[in-house]
Amino acid sequence: MPRRIKIDDYITPIKEIIDSRDTGTKARLHKFIYINRKINNHHLYKHGVNKTVEKLIEPSWRRKIAKFNPDEWHKIAEDIWRKSKIILRSTPPPEIILYPGFGAFNGRVYKIDRKPVIGGSPDFPYMTGKNLQVLLAHEYGHFIRYRKIGTPSEMAPIYRMIYEEGWATWLSIKLLPEITLSQIFMSNLHKAINMPDPQGGYLRWCRKNLKIIARKAQKVLKSRNDKVLGRFFQCRRFKNDATPIRTGYYLGLRIIDMLSKRLTPGQLLIEKPTAKRISCWIDELTCD
Repeated sequence: MPRRIKIDDYITPIKEIIDSRDTGTKARLHKFIYINRKINNHHLYKHGVNKTVEKLIEPSWRRKIAKFNPDEWHKIAEDIWRKSKIILRSTPPPEIILYPGFGAFNGRVYKIDRKPVIGGSPDFPYMTGKNLQVLLAHEYGHFIRYRKIGTPSEMAPIYRMIYEEGWATWLSIKLLPEITLSQIFMSNLHKAINMPDPQGGYLRWCRKNLKIIARKAQKVLKSRNDKVLGRFFQCRRFKNDATPIRTGYYLGLRIIDMLSKRLTPGQLLIEKPTAKRISCWIDELTCD
């Protein structure tokens, strides 16, 4: 197992090609993306080479990476790895791919050559400073768990996602104790990405409506439906739905926090949840 952080930065060479401003920019971009089409396909859900190139040559894309600094990504990843070894003793160094996401997501873990890697999108809004710390801590939580128990499918059932997102959020809190819970949930970005921002704030709403969140989750624990997954775990909203985004993260955090009173971080790391277990834990969490 490698003992050094690995960051494959595709943003810098893309930026250099764009900044050259010569007549062959588009052709050079096409060649670069084509050579790295395996990364392109995994990072962007089989986003075609031509489509990627067209988005890259839009003037607005270059502005979105104006504050990108690969050294900042490396420094934060190093700090998170160091802290993780205090909590979990032996943890693998992060393996990170930096590639355009075109606003679809800020980061996620996917497999390359049958191994999980952290895919980061520096062109997502406000990916610097504390927001970047939160992103890397969260995705690192997924990364180390998937290294242990395997990477779930893109359409994993709701019960599995409740545990996975709860674990990654819980670990982020432990890794970044200096950062507020609102920032851990990135609720400061909800308005910036045009998502519902309830009066009084995201956390206040979730605390007040925990039983409603839990009741809705109980009804769909085994679902793999795209809209259900989007409603609970993604930055997506549907017609006539004004509830906050990613309420499944909050429910998952509350479950993991409850379990952490009787399980060690190492045990939580390798726990394999089932629909029945999650259902029982939800009942335990919300019982009066």
